[in-house]
Amino acid sequence: MNAKKLKEGCIMKKLKAILGFSLSIFILFVTASNVNAITAWGRKYGVSCNVCHIAGYKLTYAGQQFLRHGHQLPGAESKEANMSDYFSITMKIRAWDKNTTVQQSGTADAITTKNSFEAHALSVYSGGPLDSGFTYFTEMYLHENERKNPAENYEATESDMGDWARSKLAEAYLQYGYEKDDLYFTARAGRIMPWLIHLHGGGARLEYSRPLPLTSTVGDNPYRPFSRQFGVGAGVGYGELFFEAGVVNGTGKYENTVEIGTDKAKDIYASLDYSIGDNGSMVGLYYYNGQYPLDLSYIQKDLTTLKKAETADKFNQIGIMGQYVAEYGALIAAYFNGSDSYTPLNGTSETTYKSQSYYAELQGYFNDGALSPYLRWEYFDPDTDKSDSSEKSGPVLGIHWKPFEHGRFVLEASNYTTANSSTKKTIERDITLEVQFMF
Repeated sequence: MNAKKLKEGCIMKKLKAILGFSLSIFILFVTASNVNAITAWGRKYGVSCNVCHIAGYKLTYAGQQFLRHGHQLPGAESKEANMSDYFSITMKIRAWDKNTTVQQSGTADAITTKNSFEAHALSVYSGGPLDSGFTYFTEMYLHENERKNPAENYEATESDMGDWARSKLAEAYLQYGYEKDDLYFTARAGRIMPWLIHLHGGGARLEYSRPLPLTSTVGDNPYRPFSRQFGVGAGVGYGELFFEAGVVNGTGKYENTVEIGTDKAKDIYASLDYSIGDNGSMVGLYYYNGQYPLDLSYIQKDLTTLKKAETADKFNQIGIMGQYVAEYGALIAAYFNGSDSYTPLNGTSETTYKSQSYYAELQGYFNDGALSPYLRWEYFDPDTDKSDSSEKSGPVLGIHWKPFEHGRFVLEASNYTTANSSTKKTIERDITLEVQFMF
């Protein structure tokens, strides 16, 4: 009983801290000035970043077109290159608290608590027009902290810098575009992410975290919708309608990985979306079809050679997503349905696993977007034919505050429950404060 009261007391203290911080922000925002962040591309065209962004980093229709046209305004004439027009630098600083509780019938709750300060990342963004219709873009993490430590990790295999951190290439591609009146064509090669996923939480966004449907994987297959992969993609737009298709390696969340072993299969993706209004509202359809070589032996970080299945995992996923964005807020939602087929290890017949996931989010924009609270519900089920198959769900509550032109604060709390079995569940409660600047 005392342990239970102690746990409830800790939870109440955290909730009070969140409410207190939120109230402080609410009081402060009244005196905050209108935010018109000017970074590299704003400097290039001499315009406010509010032309392309609403409520922080979320893209308007103009921002979506700017992105797809190669980080340049549609129809704009190129001017003599100036390095300050092509480069921006950003840094993320975090403080976080993580509480994990495992509840199992017949045993006492197992509670693990962690917290830390963290200089998470220092990154460079660079991109814009070259000449003759060609443009480029790259996002490079010069330094990224992944919460590693000597009590749980081995530095030789976890760090490429000798200080528990790594460098990371996020996106990097060469792009070509051609436009005539309302019709335009674009193609990319390098490390890419589908445009539709980028615009629904994969890229520029208001929140601290990405929703579960974008970041969750099924079994040992590393695929997830939020994946930056090596490949090529091409798209065509007519008015507010845009179609894109691409071919990628299919290595999923394994960033900077080329094809696994002797696997030669490539994955394909396609998307179709329609934009509505100037604030960035849109609806879209997404499709992905791939194959991951679970049957090929590969070396794990502990230097053991393992095989995850007798055959490759042939899988596909369909998604529908959309967002309604108004001057004072937005409603965003997405639904994904997937299927994986492979022969399990030591099995003799193929088994199919079906998955589904969804999320819905409500955002509010106050003081010209300087203060933006948001509430999201998320759900992910890796095997819909089986009950208690590690279904994960829960709410996310956050507040985005932009008190100065070139940065922001985001405070976010999440409470996820995973149904591990009929007698066991895991509850994860996280609170994160992220401070970010970009110039």
